[in-house]
Amino acid sequence: MIIRPRHGLQTAAWFALALSTAALAQAPAPPSPAGPLTLPGPDLVTPWYNGAFTSIGTVQYCLSDPPIFATRVMGYTGFSHPPPDFSPAVGEVFYTHLVLGHPGNPCTGSAVGIELILPPGMQTAVSADNPVFCFSMVPNPSNHLIDLDTDADYGCPTTFPQGLEGLAVRPLRGGLGNSGAWGMAMGFYLEILIPVRATQVQLGNQSIAWRVNPDVGVVGYPQVPVFANGDVVFRDQMENTLLNLDLCTLDPLPQGC
Repeated sequence: MIIRPRHGLQTAAWFALALSTAALAQAPAPPSPAGPLTLPGPDLVTPWYNGAFTSIGTVQYCLSDPPIFATRVMGYTGFSHPPPDFSPAVGEVFYTHLVLGHPGNPCTGSAVGIELILPPGMQTAVSADNPVFCFSMVPNPSNHLIDLDTDADYGCPTTFPQGLEGLAVRPLRGGLGNSGAWGMAMGFYLEILIPVRATQVQLGNQSIAWRVNPDVGVVGYPQVPVFANGDVVFRDQMENTLLNLDLCTLDPLPQGC
């Protein structure tokens, strides 16, 4: 599995608008229930099927007087699928991702706890060929993309211990202050991509959800209905499958995309 930036698509303006207005994006039509018996392997670009935006918490802008309030964190989740609109098959590895933005401006930023909540009949599928990816975009000194797997304080998780409601998604090297949380502040973005597989057919009546906890007692659940068909799939080798990175749809385009 290969990850690559995703340039110049409409979702850039779409995400920016949602962060500034707290508008909810409508989910697209679900993928078709069955995939073709064969798909080209090299350079297969898998699109995302994303759910709606979720706003999580309200916060007062730092030192604002009179007080100005804004959404603390907002984001969405989705899963990758064979193009153009086919669903993954049972047993096939695909990815779920969480994309978060931080429009709020608390004085101390946010320590964001994250958990992945998979429905019955789904499991994580991390391997050497299908690792976890984690990236952030920070606004200062300029908008630039950071591969958190190479960061001395972070690193992408490789295992997922049980959390409060789901699988804890904690930075490999401890994260913010070695707390297991992901540090964010105003203008920060975060995208985490985790490989998963279905062990039974998924008809869209269950969802992949993420538990996002940016402050004490503040919790939100971005989610997306999940689809996986039960066909026997004879797809070609997919070692050159490409994942799009939604952070690289932001406008202006982050450096490093």
